Amino acid sequence: MRPNWFSSALERRNFAMLTLDGALYNAALTILDATILIPLFLEHVGGSPMLIGLSIAIRQLGFILPQIFMAQWMSRIPRLDRFVFWTYLICRFAFLFLPFVLLQTPSSQAVLLTFFIGYTLFSLGEGIIQVPWMDLFGRTIRTENHGRLFGLMQSLGAVGSFGCGLVIQQVMAHPERYPYPGNFLIFFSLAFAVLFLSTLSFLCVKDRPRRKVSAPESSWSATLRGLPRAWKRNRAFRTLLIVQTLVGMHQLVMPFYILYVQGLPGIGLSFIGTLVMAQVVGGILSGLLIGWFSAQYGNRKAIQFTALINVLVPILILLAGMGKTAEQVRAYVLLAFVMLGVVGGSWIGFTNYLLEICTDETRGRFVAYLNMCSAPVAVLPVFSAGLTVIFSYPSLFVFVLILLLVAFLWSFRLPPASTTTRYRRGDRAARPDRQTNAAPQ
Repeated sequence: MRPNWFSSALERRNFAMLTLDGALYNAALTILDATILIPLFLEHVGGSPMLIGLSIAIRQLGFILPQIFMAQWMSRIPRLDRFVFWTYLICRFAFLFLPFVLLQTPSSQAVLLTFFIGYTLFSLGEGIIQVPWMDLFGRTIRTENHGRLFGLMQSLGAVGSFGCGLVIQQVMAHPERYPYPGNFLIFFSLAFAVLFLSTLSFLCVKDRPRRKVSAPESSWSATLRGLPRAWKRNRAFRTLLIVQTLVGMHQLVMPFYILYVQGLPGIGLSFIGTLVMAQVVGGILSGLLIGWFSAQYGNRKAIQFTALINVLVPILILLAGMGKTAEQVRAYVLLAFVMLGVVGGSWIGFTNYLLEICTDETRGRFVAYLNMCSAPVAVLPVFSAGLTVIFSYPSLFVFVLILLLVAFLWSFRLPPASTTTRYRRGDRAARPDRQTNAAPQ
């Protein structure tokens, strides 16, 4: 790293350690992702579809809900670096018990209980540290280095994810050599080791002194009361919220794709590792494709592009179910899981569009509004799991496909961000009834 990139030794050290922390964390998510290995693991230990849906709901809610409340507690945290480190240590180390239980007593009840305790703490830990991590990052790393840090983090994380994917591929390709519980013992031990290194790297991160803040600007209840007003007055935000909610409905069936395709011709346990690698490749492509699309055509077009990618996933899965040969089935499934990896980068267009349509005064509240509205959607996989008892997997995929098609068509109603920007800058030519960026009181 070039010395003139940094204004101080603190920034140089934090740049290196935050990059390493994020890269290792992204690598661990290759194993702890809720779309392939976790559903397979829960199915193997006797978990019902309801528990599989619960796992993805825990993952989403654990990340979203703490962020809403943490914004109100930031002023009471004396040292953000120590707070994040100890949260890492407590919430991530809970997963250490799972390999021990798998090694000692791989019975379904003990394993399921240990898994859900560890997975819940891990997910909550993610949500708890998100706001402090970003605040520490924003205050110790200069703005011109933000893009460099995230770019390097994504590149190194892609290398780590690829390495973890190779391990998964080798283990799943030889079930006779790595039977249960040995296969998942390797996976969860590897995930814990990578998260442990991520935690150690954050031990070297240091915070700058912060200004004393007497109290938060607004309470959570006040933020909640402002949501209906923002919905009514801001057309861009209202349309964005509708599109994001409809795209979020894809979570209803994401954990069930792998359970469905593993029963298709040509798809067995030995092919699962290849699907993990396909999703890793899709994740690498997502940052490049969506980032380029956003820069080249704008964030409105980037949202339309990601909505289209979401539509393609269930279409490809359904085509795989109608495949006549094993080669056709594999081709459709492989492409579907590459697209599923690309879907993971959908946040790029949504987040950047939100930043474009907001003022400095409304940005924090609008982010909180999106988080609050995402919480109910995160619970839906639990109910969709119950529907698998009544309806077939393809029927659920068709239902979600219809919702995603509506999201794609609705995304064309997003107003160009330049319209809201002109109004924000005082363009009096805008009509009063078209105030797309009116701030809630």
